[in-house]
Order: sequence, then structure tokens, then C-alpha cells
Amino acid sequence: MTRSIGRRYITATLLIFVLALGAAPVPKPAATTVPAPAPFAKVYLALRGCTSCDHCRTTIRQMTKGSAKGGETHVNGSQVEVLYAKPRVVPLREVIKALAENRLHDLNLVDVLFEASGSIAKGADGALRFTMAETGQSFPVSVAPQMERPADGRSVRLVAVVDGWRAKGALTLVAREVRSAA
Repeated sequence: MTRSIGRRYITATLLIFVLALGAAPVPKPAATTVPAPAPFAKVYLALRGCTSCDHCRTTIRQMTKGSAKGGETHVNGSQVEVLYAKPRVVPLREVIKALAENRLHDLNLVDVLFEASGSIAKGADGALRFTMAETGQSFPVSVAPQMERPADGRSVRLVAVVDGWRAKGALTLVAREVRSAA
């Protein structure tokens, strides 16, 4: 008799298990995900100081957003990121100035990185210039001799440190990475 109950129990358990497997949703084949295109331009602003309290983060976001002129602003720890999804003139000096000249206690702008698509070519004076795709906005750029760069006028994606923002003069981009835009 115990054997009979044990068999029924095992049979019932197997039946429930089989039914559960049959009722389980069939996994769909993984959809091919197309990576989102890189934003037109990005500005990264590294900060030192108070970025942990809500008041400071909100103020940082508001200062940056007000000067970004359409750029999407994100505050993440000690970094502010401004994304420009579509081609437009990037008010780089104004975005930097908003945080460099802030009046918040214990907050300093430490460094600025800029990333955008465009081309690098020699200007009329022989100096290299980075010209942003579709807008024509350009900046002087310094590319180390050991860095490989595409021929003049070829489309590139540039990641550069912004130099000169502490002074009132022109901003200069110092290339950290130059890669062909595919």
C-alpha cells in the first residue's frame, strides 16, 4: 500500500512538472539589437567637492542645463555629462563657465573632456583645427605626433581634453583619442 501511494506521489509530481514545463512560456529568439548611434557631441565635466547633497546636485544640474542650450544634462557623482543627440552648435565655453564660476561651497571644476564627430585638417595658418560635422563649428586641436590620425578632411570621432578654459582666451582641444568614424 505504501508503495502504491509512493508511486502515485511520484507520478503526480512528474505530471505536474511536465504540465508546468508545457505551460512555461517559450523563450523568444533574441532580437538583434542595433546599438544606438553615438550622440552628436558629449561634454564631460569633472568636479571636486560637494556633489553628494540633493541641493548641490540640483543646483549643478540647473546651472549646466541653463548653459547647455538643448543638451541633455546628467549629474553622476563627481561628473556632469552633457549630451547633444542631434547636430547643433555646442556652447562649450558657456557650459564650462557655468561650473567654473559657480558660487557653491566646496565645488571646483577640475577637468573637461569633449567628444564629437567631425574632421581634423590644417587651417589657413597651418595649425590643426577640428571642425564638427554638420555645424561647421571649429576649435584649434593639438594631436600628439605619435597619434595616428586620418588624412585631412576624413570623418573622425575625437575625444579631447579641453584646454584654456581657466583663462579668457580661446579653447584648445588636446586629442586623447582620434578614431575613424564608421
